[in-house]
Amino acid sequence: MKRIIYFFVFFFSASFFSVYAQENLTLENFIGLVKRYHPFVKQAQLRLDASEAKLLKQRGAFDPKLVYGQSEKRFNGSTYYEKEQTQLIIPTYFGLSLKAQLQQAEGNYLDPENQIDGGQLYGLGASIDLARGLLTNPRQTALKQAKLFTQQAQEENSLQVNKILETASHAYLEWYKAYRTYEIFDQFVVNAAFRFEGVKKRSEIGDLAVIDTTEARITYNQRLLERENAQLELQKKALAASNFLWIENQPIVLTESVSPKFDQANFYSLFGTDTFDIENHPKIRALALKQRQLILEKRLQKNNLLPEVNLNYQWLSNANPISQFNFALDPENNTTGLQIAFPLFLRKERANLKLATLKSNDIEWEQAQTKVALENKIQALFMQKEQLKKQEVIANQMAEDYQMLYAGEKKKFEAGESSLFLVNTRESQLIEAVLKSISIEVAQRKTEIMYHYAVTFPEIQTQ
Repeated sequence: MKRIIYFFVFFFSASFFSVYAQENLTLENFIGLVKRYHPFVKQAQLRLDASEAKLLKQRGAFDPKLVYGQSEKRFNGSTYYEKEQTQLIIPTYFGLSLKAQLQQAEGNYLDPENQIDGGQLYGLGASIDLARGLLTNPRQTALKQAKLFTQQAQEENSLQVNKILETASHAYLEWYKAYRTYEIFDQFVVNAAFRFEGVKKRSEIGDLAVIDTTEARITYNQRLLERENAQLELQKKALAASNFLWIENQPIVLTESVSPKFDQANFYSLFGTDTFDIENHPKIRALALKQRQLILEKRLQKNNLLPEVNLNYQWLSNANPISQFNFALDPENNTTGLQIAFPLFLRKERANLKLATLKSNDIEWEQAQTKVALENKIQALFMQKEQLKKQEVIANQMAEDYQMLYAGEKKKFEAGESSLFLVNTRESQLIEAVLKSISIEVAQRKTEIMYHYAVTFPEIQTQ
């Protein structure tokens, strides 16, 4: 069951909150909580950890391997053979594998090739692919690709974190907008109630017509309904913002005692942007890393057109290299092997090379298209935020002018030179202008945030 945790409970444990801001939540503190505790941010780090695990898995292809094998045959009371073989195989980065082995064999019916003087045979050697696996091989390619994939995961992680923070910031601003709207209607309910009482008293003494009392009551009830709707919207937006708030794996629900506090100076210090190079965008870098992985794949498939030429060589000795310090390898005692394989039509190899080439070409086109799309998006966001700045100035001026008209109309009404209808009209125009000003302000801040997260990315540290 979801626990409802109030902010003041966590006031002392969250370093983001200062003493004077116990019931106010700034955008900076809100984003700080999201960065630190939100499960989606932690999930993004898990994806990064998964890429590190995949890299570790590919490194395992170069782990030394100890192999032990034993077989024996007994029949009618006779020991036909007893054979044991212990091998240490060390793969290397290139197409070379080092091998050390110990063989033991005895019995009445051993194959001549398995007969060992002294009962034990030591060997030291290597195997190498002189053609297909010499310059590159699947094991080497997989490791290189895993390293690139880890870097790619870091870039994609930056994108994921930014998307979460952008969405959270927008939720906060929607909460802020709903809070401001509620404050406005709450204030105008007070104004309408005061005006209604005044009109009613003036009507009782014959200073105003009775119909003015009805109009004042209609306006008062209308403001009450508008405040109720604003309160409902505030509750909905607060819950939407609460989706991003967690502390120590516990969800937080914003209550009516907590209000958003918007600071203009802090906003621009938090979401200020510097010059930006499109080539440093994580999406572009991630695609470049993906292309490098495909280049490695293409190189491997091209190398697979060569024949397989496997050469094996092993020095042999029946002297124990641990107990015999004068152990020497005699080139005359050895085993050698050569195996050559070459597909006559190379259909599979040519098909794999073509597929790798097509994938590489596809990434090149995707890089070009993504770069253009990002440049246009960033340019559009820049123009939009600059345009909204101008609109914000105009909207604020209009709200101030409507405030003057409203104040003047009220004075005229009190002096008996105006009507209640005109006062209500001016008031409605003022409310509409103030709400429009708030909407443009929030839209401008949202665009600033979108632009910030389109060009600024966190440094991701691998764990």
